[in-house]
Amino acid sequence: MTSRFLPMAGGVLFVAWVLCPSRAVPQQVTFDRDASARDYIQFQVSEIDQWAKDFPQRFYTAAARPPVDASKLSDAVKASPDEFAAALKQLVSLSAAQDVLSGGAFKEQLDKTLAAAKLVNQAMGSQRFPEALENDWSQIRTNLNNLAGIYKLTALAYLTPPAPGGGRGGRGGAVTAKAPPPPGAIVGYIVDQQCATRGKGMWVNAECVARCVRDGDKVVLVTEDGKVFSIANPDKIEPDTYGQKVTVTGKADGDTVTVATITM
Repeated sequence: MTSRFLPMAGGVLFVAWVLCPSRAVPQQVTFDRDASARDYIQFQVSEIDQWAKDFPQRFYTAAARPPVDASKLSDAVKASPDEFAAALKQLVSLSAAQDVLSGGAFKEQLDKTLAAAKLVNQAMGSQRFPEALENDWSQIRTNLNNLAGIYKLTALAYLTPPAPGGGRGGRGGAVTAKAPPPPGAIVGYIVDQQCATRGKGMWVNAECVARCVRDGDKVVLVTEDGKVFSIANPDKIEPDTYGQKVTVTGKADGDTVTVATITM
């Protein structure tokens, strides 16, 4: 009896083990960096789409009233809000493609969207539009420039609109000058070590960088041309610099930099 019972008991235990996967060793969850990068690009496009929903209508309404002088806007500039909206619609549809990271059709459409946006940007920098419209355009421009940086396309200039009363904040319509980095400074992006080799789409993904650093990855500085610097004193790096373009001063020794100051 005992010899017959043991094989039967063993078989019951085996079936129970098969039917109860919850008792098995849990599988390790892996982080898909490419998926995270695609999500970031789609998020940028989605935000632009939200801010630009009624932008053409609001632009034309504002252009028909003082202090905007529509007679000073060229026909091409006047047509640009509608052209920008049409280009953006195509960009939104392409942003869900699985190959969005490789460029291709999305990059080509982004270039067309930036070209249309450039004319809108000229108008917003040469005339005094309502503050709410200017604020929305500033958000649109920032996200477009984030995408332009990822795909190495020409970014939109940051223009200073005329000040109230007809004067200008600085030189109206001129690109706001940014002080050059001090001698010996290194300009680059604060990222985690793994993402540093995966392209600019990951360099500017602050959420991904923060998650990777929290999970134990080292923080590094990567330049526009992809050179990676280890950071000897990572305690100098604040979380608000993750995924941001920064200027670092300090002492460089080969591929390692000891940070003295860091500015965005």
